[in-house]
Amino acid sequence: MECRFIDSGFNDAYTNMAIDEAILHYCKIPTLRVYGWKPSAISIGYNQNIEKEINIEYCKKNNIYVVRRVTGGKAVFHDKEITYSFILPENNNLLPFEINESYKTIANALVIALKKININAEIRKVPERIKTNICFNSSNWYELLVNNKKISGSAQRRMDGKVLQHGPILTDFDYNKNSLLFNTNDSFDSIINLKNRITSLKNELNKIINYDELAEAIKFGFRGNFDFDLVDDSLSEDEIRLADKLRKEKYSTDEWNYKLQLPFL
Repeated sequence: MECRFIDSGFNDAYTNMAIDEAILHYCKIPTLRVYGWKPSAISIGYNQNIEKEINIEYCKKNNIYVVRRVTGGKAVFHDKEITYSFILPENNNLLPFEINESYKTIANALVIALKKININAEIRKVPERIKTNICFNSSNWYELLVNNKKISGSAQRRMDGKVLQHGPILTDFDYNKNSLLFNTNDSFDSIINLKNRITSLKNELNKIINYDELAEAIKFGFRGNFDFDLVDDSLSEDEIRLADKLRKEKYSTDEWNYKLQLPFL
């Protein structure tokens, strides 16, 4: 089986989410995409209340975009990281139909990827029931820990017989900025506690892993886990047109980002 591999580089938050949805809409074969965020941005889960949970004024003053995902979960500050998205038809038998088990299967690919760069990650088997607005300060099913600290999280959505899962791998982490981005008075989200619960490749390796090196490791991990042929590709003309439309009419609008709506194409 073939899997497309698309490295779309660095884009703004609205473009990144629009591209993921455009690929999902046209998906006929598995597609693995890697990308970065410029400028830095927060993505919020589909069911989150942006004004209640995010420090909007701080984001505006610091040029931090805020975008609502079509996937669930908690808010993520996308800054020093590489994000993967894995998009595929449900009926090709690469993933279990049961959602939690599909998280585990993809987590195995990420474990192989991190092993490639000398990071020994383990998979958390059950979620933590913790009240926090910060995604990386909690753990969902089958997310990755290194030395018992979270280094990667994921969110998934299934639509029209297709699966979209995406998530960041932290190359570094700004504890101070993360403590300012979210509305919380809970000491659980203090800088000290964030440092005790969240790590990054830089923290673990004492060096910076660049974008290209981590992208290659992700390719290696997914190829090894799923045993498919990864074919370097780019967005199709249809995907580009739809992504442009989604960026303009959906992901960059206050109607989508500030008010809960059903997704539209």
